[in-house]
Amino acid sequence: MRTDKPLSGKVALVTGGARGLGKAFTLRLVKLGAAVMVSDRDLSGGAYAQAEPTVEQELDALQAGYGLYQGDLTKEDEVKDLFAALETRFGRLDILVNNIGGTAGPATATECTKDIWDKTVAMNLTTTFLCSKYAAMPMKRQQSGKIINIASVEGLVPLFIYHAHYQAAKAGVISLTRSLALELASYGITVNAVAPGCIGTEKWVKHYEPLIPGIVSQIPLGRLGSLEDCAKVIEFLATDLSDYMTGEVIKIDGGMTNLNPSVVGRPTYEVRL
Repeated sequence: MRTDKPLSGKVALVTGGARGLGKAFTLRLVKLGAAVMVSDRDLSGGAYAQAEPTVEQELDALQAGYGLYQGDLTKEDEVKDLFAALETRFGRLDILVNNIGGTAGPATATECTKDIWDKTVAMNLTTTFLCSKYAAMPMKRQQSGKIINIASVEGLVPLFIYHAHYQAAKAGVISLTRSLALELASYGITVNAVAPGCIGTEKWVKHYEPLIPGIVSQIPLGRLGSLEDCAKVIEFLATDLSDYMTGEVIKIDGGMTNLNPSVVGRPTYEVRL
């Protein structure tokens, strides 16, 4: 019989967990009973989260079991330090949410500099690779675990021509998800990905505000996605509801790429942002 705390006794790690989607995932997992290690380059949440309580303040208010790690997970030494801290604090790992992502600047495929390319791939794909590699070690010992990678519908459909580097990196996350799923299945570890579409985080809304009416007009459900829309899918993938599912990619885009043929196979927005 399921309870309202299906993750009681479990330990989760959320990377990029101090703001936006990562913070929403952290709080959802805690409310489900998990203890959570939160990693971020800036645990204060940064400029877009100054008006909100920090993730530490919210975890304290929930009386949660948690740990914090501030560092750059594009660097393997810092990933090692994170997992050493997690081992010391909790002694196990049941759920990894690879949430770190973003772009180092707008660029088409032919205009992209190598520096912007390398930084964007590092943020999205390299962090997912490194954290999955080190998470697999305790999960293999336990013969169980769930790895959840945050991809993007842009890894499936090129929506913005100035996101070529980001689209390539997220496509890599999707491919890596499937490779990890095959490798780790025999250890009882599932690996799945979610592919959010246009989600109304504070940062996203401020960045794309001039385009939002046009974007919403392309979404069959008629609105931007919310943090909770995505957190609910993380709940599904982190709990036993998804035990017989691995190597899958779940789109959370309001039908934008499945139901709207005008979107599929072409860049939707050509504005440089």
